[in-house]
Amino acid sequence: MRRRITWLAILVSAVAVLLFAGPLAVAVARYFAADERNELQRGAATIAAAVSGDLSRGRFAPSPRTESGQQVTVYDRSGRRISGDGPPSAGPLARRAIGGTAGTGSVSGRLAAAVPVSDGDTITGVVLATAARDQLDHRILIAWASMAGVAAAAVAAAALLARGIARRLSRPVEALARTADRVGGGEFTARASQTGVEELDALAAAMNHNAGRIHHMIQRERAFSADASHQLRAPLTGLRLELETALANPEENPRPAMQAALRAADRLESTIAALLTLARDTPSAAAVSIGELTEIAHERWHAQLARSNRPLRLITATDPGQEVLCSKPAVEQILDVLLDNARRHGRGAVTVTVRTASDAIAVDVADEGQPLRGDPRSMFQRRTAGVDGHGLGLALARTLAEADGGRLVLSRSHPPTFTLLLRQASLSHKASKRGDCTESTPPDEP
Repeated sequence: MRRRITWLAILVSAVAVLLFAGPLAVAVARYFAADERNELQRGAATIAAAVSGDLSRGRFAPSPRTESGQQVTVYDRSGRRISGDGPPSAGPLARRAIGGTAGTGSVSGRLAAAVPVSDGDTITGVVLATAARDQLDHRILIAWASMAGVAAAAVAAAALLARGIARRLSRPVEALARTADRVGGGEFTARASQTGVEELDALAAAMNHNAGRIHHMIQRERAFSADASHQLRAPLTGLRLELETALANPEENPRPAMQAALRAADRLESTIAALLTLARDTPSAAAVSIGELTEIAHERWHAQLARSNRPLRLITATDPGQEVLCSKPAVEQILDVLLDNARRHGRGAVTVTVRTASDAIAVDVADEGQPLRGDPRSMFQRRTAGVDGHGLGLALARTLAEADGGRLVLSRSHPPTFTLLLRQASLSHKASKRGDCTESTPPDEP
């Protein structure tokens, strides 16, 4: 690019110089020729004045004194040469001067000027002054050489200026190339700086935008891998338990175990679908009733908590038919995270309470474990140890909630209570029933 810009500037400047210098060179040559003829005419007029008296008295005119390189010839009224080294008889130019018309022209290949010699109103002769063209050509060549030098200097200056401009333009292009190479090498935080060139700035902005998008996509893919490994542990464990239980009791009817295994497989499929939805930023919100949410929690976690001799209490403090606007797979994953944390890190009964909170529906998940200490915000930070072991799961749950237009917060540290806030599908349906409570307790033997 540098070479092309430099050669283009040289070509443009050379064409401009030629277009300007050609007519100028012709004009200079014509100017010097006219100046030389004027000099000859002035010299001839001076000599004509000097010999006027001699010619009027009929005396022979002496050879006049001339400038170096000039020849002067004096003719009488009849056109006969009476002095000088010119032609023996007057030519057309000299005869026009005898007729009273002074002029310039060419005689025998030399520049010439003829001026009449007069005595009052009477023309008594003519003076013809000539000069060789060598002197004129020399002056023209010197002028043209000077012009050529100036033109060469102008083209050289244009080339130097073009190189400077080419370097200025190529630096940001080279910087863009380096930034693109860094992005291609995986450094997605690399950004191109502004250059002040509108087109290059537009290219830099587009590249920065695309680098940010790629960075975001890579982060989402990495988050999906981490979230999938975290969230699939629980359903895989449930599936394994169902299959091990069936193998441990071969005499019993395997159909219930197979049905439970199918439910665990459905749960795996639902988990993967929810994580893919989050990774692709394509959550599809729909109206889901509160009764469905409590049924999901009961179906998934009643048996698992019962095996640990821990009751699951479901309390609906609003109309079970009230609907929330959410992505059902995402809410399932959030409840799984909260209930799994309560099972692993909490104690005693686990209580899920659904209630109305202003224009939202709140889902509280609480247990009877030790109070949570420390900064609550650290519990929701991704890939940190967190407090009491909370970390990746809560970070995923909060991300799912926010992607669904809701919120997930730690509402109380004692007893540990996490609250999920969901949008109401219709604000016109207010909870008409308060205090409906259903409680599910584990059997005597897990």
